[in-house]
Amino acid sequence: MKKWSIRIIGTIAALLALLVFAFMIWAQFDYDASPQAISYVETATPREVTFGKKTSDVGFIFYQGAKVDAAAYSYYGKQLAKDGHFVVIPKLPFRIALLDSSEGLDIIEDYPQVKKWYLIGHSLGGSAASTIVEQHPKIKGIVFLASYPIDSIDVPSLTIYGGRDGVLPVADIEKSKQDVRKDAVFHEIKQGNHANFGMYGRQKGDNSSPLTPKEQQDESLDEIKRFIDTP
Repeated sequence: MKKWSIRIIGTIAALLALLVFAFMIWAQFDYDASPQAISYVETATPREVTFGKKTSDVGFIFYQGAKVDAAAYSYYGKQLAKDGHFVVIPKLPFRIALLDSSEGLDIIEDYPQVKKWYLIGHSLGGSAASTIVEQHPKIKGIVFLASYPIDSIDVPSLTIYGGRDGVLPVADIEKSKQDVRKDAVFHEIKQGNHANFGMYGRQKGDNSSPLTPKEQQDESLDEIKRFIDTP
């Protein structure tokens, strides 16, 4: 069997496995944005939450984690908008990004004045975002928060993960290094966990962390800013 056939079959199998996992999550629980997260919301519509000016040079599209309210990631949007960037957090079907991973491509067309885009995804959201990262020339890179690509990607990438993550083992992050470029950046937040990448409370199966969500996200934002400023 040719290598490309094996790769296609492997990708399909990985997608199916992730969809099954996503359905299991969907059937069990929902995670709503905390009052603190909601306080950071700028503009919300039935389709998305946005921050900053749509005429900005740089835009970010943020894919939510499975079953997590899009507004739970508003702190990132608020802070990135302060730096002059435009941020869109789409409200994806049933809060499962894999059910409409191509939404990011529609967003790029909806805001044509933005010159370049970066994708950010938390958990399964990052895996979903990885499926479109090479499908538009305006997409210049991707940030994985406690996440990894479904298949090999050939774009600049940053992976941020928590050393106390009880949902996504650090060993899985290590394995994912074979699916990104050699110049990919990895950053461990030693006391970070899985849920602190958003603001939605405790997550089933996760470990506790001495950090607050804001503290973990501030460190993540420092890495994201450094990543996009790298030539």
